[in-house]
Order: sequence, then structure tokens, then C-alpha cells
Amino acid sequence: MFVPTIDFIVELNLVIDRTLIDKFYCGRSLKFDDMPKQHTNSHHPFSPEDIISPEAIHYWLQFADYYQLPYIQTFSSWTNLIEKLSTTNFKTVHDNMHDENVRRKVELTKKWKSVFAKIDRMQRVIPQDYDTAIKQLWNTTRLQAI
Repeated sequence: MFVPTIDFIVELNLVIDRTLIDKFYCGRSLKFDDMPKQHTNSHHPFSPEDIISPEAIHYWLQFADYYQLPYIQTFSSWTNLIEKLSTTNFKTVHDNMHDENVRRKVELTKKWKSVFAKIDRMQRVIPQDYDTAIKQLWNTTRLQAI
């Protein structure tokens, strides 16, 4: 996978759907002023909803998957992309990515199994159907809309 460097992607203004105020998610465009302000206890220097400041966009993009995962190829210009496309050993990149995906799957499967093992299923009885759940939760057989 080839992805622009953070500097280049900010320069190109390509990432326009990374926040919840984007029209794609809200159905209409919202202004940054409409969003809640950054929490006072936040250890991040920018609000994640800041789509105006290039510094904020740059900061938050560092957490995107394609900048976190190994073997992603980044390019800093169109010329740099063409150069990398002509010199990259795609089989090696593919093999490295595949091996990393296998390793991550094993690691994450172990972590999830550990989480599931800590859950005591006897402390909470999960109802088998909707009617039983309504009876247990609200001691009624029918919910009414107000």
C-alpha cells in the first residue's frame, strides 16, 4: 500500500472525512464552532474535530492505521511516488505485510481470549429471547412508546 506522508496528505487536503462533523456522517455540514470544545483534561494539543488547523490535522493523522502499520510505503511527492513504484519489490512488501497480519491475528486472538476468559458468565444470565428480557428488565410483558 502506498500512502502520502502526513505532510504531503495535509498539503493535498485529501483527508476530508476523518471527523464526525463531516457532511458524509452528519448529512449536513457542521461548523467547527458547533462542536463541543476540547476537554480541559485532554493530553492532546488539538481537538480531534478540528478540521481547520493544518497542525491539528497533521497531529491526528499520525494515529491513522496507514501510519501505524509496518510496511506501508509512504511518498512525499508525486515524483517520489513514481520513483517508489518503479523501485519497490512488491513481493517482499506483500510477504512482509502478510507475515505481519498473521502475527497480529495470533496476538489479538490471544488477547481477546484472555478478555473472554475473565468474564464470569454465571454472574449475569443473558435472556434467550426478547420477551424474557423485557420481563426481567422491566417486569412487564409489553413496552409502550410514549
